[in-house]
Amino acid sequence: MKRTRFYLYLLFSMLLSLLAAYAVYSISWQQLLQQRQQESARRLARNAGFLEHEVDKYGLLPLAASYNDTLREALLHAADPPQLARANDYLLRLNQGAGSLQAYLMDRQGKVIASSNWQQKDSFVGRNIAYRPYFQQAAANRITTFYAVGTTGNATGFYLATGIYQGGERLGVVAIKIGLEQLEHMWGNIVEPLLVSDSNGVVVLSSVPEWKYHATVPLSFEARLALEKAQQYNKQVIKPPLWQRKAVLNNQASLVQMGQGRSRHEYLAINQTIPVSGMTLTMLLDTHEIHSLALTRALAVAVMVGFACLLLHSVRLWRMGIKTQAEARRALQRAHDQLEEQVEQRSSELKQANASLKMEIEERIQAARQVENFQNELIRTENLAVIGQLSTGIAHEINQPLAALSALSANTVRFLDINDLATARANLERITDIVARLGALTEQLKSFARRPSGERESVVVAQAVDNALFLLNHRLKKTRIRLQLPAQPEDIVVLCEAVRLEQVLVNLVSNAIDALQEVAEPLIAISWQRQGDIVRIQVRDNGSGLSEQVRQHIFEPFFTTKKTSGLGLGLALSSDIIKAYGGVLSADNHPDGGAVFTITLRQNKQE
Repeated sequence: MKRTRFYLYLLFSMLLSLLAAYAVYSISWQQLLQQRQQESARRLARNAGFLEHEVDKYGLLPLAASYNDTLREALLHAADPPQLARANDYLLRLNQGAGSLQAYLMDRQGKVIASSNWQQKDSFVGRNIAYRPYFQQAAANRITTFYAVGTTGNATGFYLATGIYQGGERLGVVAIKIGLEQLEHMWGNIVEPLLVSDSNGVVVLSSVPEWKYHATVPLSFEARLALEKAQQYNKQVIKPPLWQRKAVLNNQASLVQMGQGRSRHEYLAINQTIPVSGMTLTMLLDTHEIHSLALTRALAVAVMVGFACLLLHSVRLWRMGIKTQAEARRALQRAHDQLEEQVEQRSSELKQANASLKMEIEERIQAARQVENFQNELIRTENLAVIGQLSTGIAHEINQPLAALSALSANTVRFLDINDLATARANLERITDIVARLGALTEQLKSFARRPSGERESVVVAQAVDNALFLLNHRLKKTRIRLQLPAQPEDIVVLCEAVRLEQVLVNLVSNAIDALQEVAEPLIAISWQRQGDIVRIQVRDNGSGLSEQVRQHIFEPFFTTKKTSGLGLGLALSSDIIKAYGGVLSADNHPDGGAVFTITLRQNKQE
């Protein structure tokens, strides 16, 4: 009888362990799948944004070219060689300036009469491409897009076309061909495979070269005939679908299977549609790791449930063994046990309360440290983002001295060959000066990008302003902004961190530059003065100023007036930095017009 009960209990424990493992596996699988989908969707959105940007930056070229009088005259006088030569020259300059692959003009029959590559062997001039859908669908004031493999050079490209009309009649079509292959090189370092499929469901770009020109969905016989007629992929053979769809999770993600037998792999396919080009960007995430992690959790739970059942059974046997012996003494010890139980209960409650209080204190201390660490990392991230925004100017500041170094080095070799040591010495001295300038630039960048130590120091305000303006020197020159500084600046010292103060100044001056983009005579004035123990640093511009609504919310996180860039964190972080040093960052409108930002700090009395 006892053995039968033991076997039944063992069977029950096994069933309970299996059910718990199955439940944990199912829940873990769903949670991990959703987590991986969210993480991958964010990375996919960044890549989709970059692809859409690559197409958008060329989007207005055919539309602008459709209004060009030179192209219109070439269509009206297609038999006039000088007029065609002017059209060829215009398309060549347009193509070189935009960095596109080709630019060409077609008459109303689809014949190319002018092209940017008219001087090359593989020129488009004279070819008839009326069979291309982008020629057939091109209309006025609208951009028609199309991806295809070129029939002349067998080069892939993305086509943007616009119709040229006069009096309601289409005279011809102007088209721009751009290349997207650089995306495949950028994807080479990404672990998860990425691919781009066009509106036909055919892979046209992929981080895995073998996947190109595979279909992602089955193509009907009629669809294949239409593709061959349009010569969209030239001589490329459309290969069978890459995968079999196992399950659709939502409108953006699905589970797919690639390969057969032992080479079979399951992937989480996440799609992102790019409206401008009609393409779909897909990221594939191998689900093997998700299965393994979910299975590990399930096995761990199964072992714990089995161990708990075994422990319960052992406790039950032990209690049954001592029950008989304890029964005789229970009556005598009841009063004593009740009193002891009460004492232990009270002691346990006090210990638990004490432990809970200690744990809460530790959690709050840890939370405060984490908040401080997150804020420091966010400030440093904003600091690096500023360097990223300044990268174009920094590259310009470095490229010019490098070009001078190259020229001076070459000239020095020639002067040494002719034994002109004096000139060679002069060139070497100039090279030394240029290297010193480059060293000063890189040292300033290292100082600006380094992680602050957290220790306050004596900071000279004039030096901090000079360092901030040094980083923004190229933007100031490029925008031709007049910079107004004190003629005889005061030697004022504040107690803070130099890198943090420079970051705030760079942010304020950068915002001032952005606010002056449409001002005829832009001006930025920076001043600092001491009033008792208070030091005030002001950054003023002569822009449009701040509205009342902007003034109320300007230091709130994620509030921004920039429509195309910025997260709205710069001024919020700058305000927090100044507050950390016992100061205040305020914003107002200047009586003479424009906005003025004021940094108020305590003077370092020890200096």
